[in-house]
Amino acid sequence: MTTVEIPAPPLARSAFYVRGRTIARNTALNIVGQVVPLVAGVVAMPYVVHHLGPDRFGLLALVWIVVGYFALFDLGIGPATTKFVAELLGKGEIERVPAVVWTALATQSAMGLLAGLLLAAVSPMLVHRLLRIPAGLQPDTLWVLLTLAVWFPINFAAGSLRGVLSAFQRFDLVNAIAVPSSVLWYVIPVGALVLGFGLPGIVLLLVLSRVVALAAHFVLCLRICPELGRRCAFDRSLIRRLLGFGGWLSISVALNPILVYLERFLIGALVSVAALGYYTPAYMISSRLTILPGGLTDTLFPAFSTSAGRGDGEWIRNALVRSLKCLMLVMGPAALVVAFFARPILTLWVGPKFAAEGTLPLQILLLAVPLNSLGFVPSNLLQGIGRPDLTAKLCLAEAPVYAGLAWFLVSRFGLAGAALAWAIRVSAHFFLLIVCACWLTHTPAHLLAGRDLSRTVLTLTSFAAGLAALRASSHMLVTQAFFTLLMASGFSLGAWRYLLDGEEKCQIRLCLRRGR
Repeated sequence: MTTVEIPAPPLARSAFYVRGRTIARNTALNIVGQVVPLVAGVVAMPYVVHHLGPDRFGLLALVWIVVGYFALFDLGIGPATTKFVAELLGKGEIERVPAVVWTALATQSAMGLLAGLLLAAVSPMLVHRLLRIPAGLQPDTLWVLLTLAVWFPINFAAGSLRGVLSAFQRFDLVNAIAVPSSVLWYVIPVGALVLGFGLPGIVLLLVLSRVVALAAHFVLCLRICPELGRRCAFDRSLIRRLLGFGGWLSISVALNPILVYLERFLIGALVSVAALGYYTPAYMISSRLTILPGGLTDTLFPAFSTSAGRGDGEWIRNALVRSLKCLMLVMGPAALVVAFFARPILTLWVGPKFAAEGTLPLQILLLAVPLNSLGFVPSNLLQGIGRPDLTAKLCLAEAPVYAGLAWFLVSRFGLAGAALAWAIRVSAHFFLLIVCACWLTHTPAHLLAGRDLSRTVLTLTSFAAGLAALRASSHMLVTQAFFTLLMASGFSLGAWRYLLDGEEKCQIRLCLRRGR
């Protein structure tokens, strides 16, 4: 494996720096940006399902599927824009930013146009031959798909501009657009139905909302980087770099659904569809816990890119360790507590039958959730230093091994085997990523095994032992909840007193003040 040298060149006076408190603030913003649309979707969906009916709601679900599938046509140019712009900011070469942005914008718009033309071309075949759509709904479905074809160049272009805002660490502006846009994705169908619009009208309004979002992205990009308005440059030589970086990301994105859904597909194939129903709530609970690591790593990627461009290897190594510690302190207790109360949670949410079948799979999944969350950090580090190919290659190598392992465990142990297969895969993936990240950034092993992380692991182990002892007792559920709350409070106080340093405490205080 070739290591990535991160020299420390002389810095331009305009070099862009990323502070720890900026990352903390942006993480909080990203978490809010994910939670608010989630709540809006939960509230809006029952109304939409009831008033559209099964057939038309199925068509709306088809819209979401098409959007997700054809999004692969952007070839990762949005993240590539973030990477290269952040790198230039780290070097203090802001005069080169317009060429990257305008080239990425033109390239991604062309990709969106290609995706839209392809969808328009295959829409008649989808409607009349491949999909079992009632004859009365076929005209509406065709109109919906053709309208959706216009959406792709708009959304792809917005992806490049969003990448510019991320590179400047302006996640306040990113979420100022993303939150309303995502909420409108669920609210527009409700409002349109109240006003008497049908499904074609709903989709048209959704497309128009993306036009507004694109305009907002463009105005904000000009505001934070006026050079974009002064110089419109297109550099054909950058296209290969953008596609090279983004192409590897696209491979990872394309493989991820296969790896994510494989064990569930095998449950349906080898056990039963009913068993898949029992497994799905457990997986949904475990996957929702990744909101925090997702919020953190979204801001880490441009920060790593900026520091790599600046040649600040020490900042990268310190950010790696601190991010791992932060996620361990939050995700470890959260996963342990949810695993402890897995059966009551499932019983309350989906009923005793689902709880009886899904408790053990949920507990197995939750034990691996912290490692899965930690894997987000080295993955974004590798992308930030310009090695997204390693993540894609690891996924390509893991896929056949995971398929065989999942088939064996599901066929032998059913739902618990599926959960175990997922846990083994994400744990192995994390360890492979951290080895690659440490090797390429020259992060010594003693830094990972240093006092901070060692104390964190020991504290988490003590917390887990306390929960195990509480489980062995015969206390009632209310009593167990009370003692769990006491232990969680003690863990938090101990982490604040002994595990967080002065700078980390300052960042947390700053985030709390901003949240008031």
